[in-house]
Amino acid sequence: MNGGKLNPVIDFINMLCNFFVLNLVFLITCIPVFTTGSALSSLYYVMGRESKGEYGYLVRTYLRELKRNLKSGTIAFLLLMIPGSMLIFNMLYWPAQGNAFSSIVTGLLIALFIVWLVIFHYTFPLVGRFVNTPVNSIKNAWGLALRNRKWTAVLLLIDLFEACFCLFLPLGTVLMSLTALGFALTAYVQSFLFNKIFMPYEKIPAP
Repeated sequence: MNGGKLNPVIDFINMLCNFFVLNLVFLITCIPVFTTGSALSSLYYVMGRESKGEYGYLVRTYLRELKRNLKSGTIAFLLLMIPGSMLIFNMLYWPAQGNAFSSIVTGLLIALFIVWLVIFHYTFPLVGRFVNTPVNSIKNAWGLALRNRKWTAVLLLIDLFEACFCLFLPLGTVLMSLTALGFALTAYVQSFLFNKIFMPYEKIPAP
């Protein structure tokens, strides 16, 4: 009986250890920057399986998928980061102008940034889960976001929570959290949402 009671605790500790190692490997594979897209795609693939109970070797599967997603993930990342960088630059520039026109432009930029963020959220889970071209994955990302507004809103709420976490907690706490479990845990939580969103498209048609 005692062993049965301890098993869930041991399983939880084991899961945290695996998440810690995976998160560390993820951060290392993001260091070249251009590999971030393939790293995200692979992380969401692994966490998608984990959240569905399809347990396996997280790091081994992650490294295998990292190699498989290298081309499509990198291209998708570059296609998104070019306009994303332009949006961020303009969002920093226009508010500093301090006039009525700049306020209108800033409002439009914020709206565009939210659209970009939503597309970014969906693209890499799609790249990791489905075989498609990077351009089509980006197109499908926006279509899925519109068809699943409720889950899209939840994803944005998670972003808001993380932004508040980074803004209001000491830098050391934020860095420690991100380097320990941050990205892997976030992907794990979000994967429950993506499982619901992708389920209709993963069903195999009857022969």
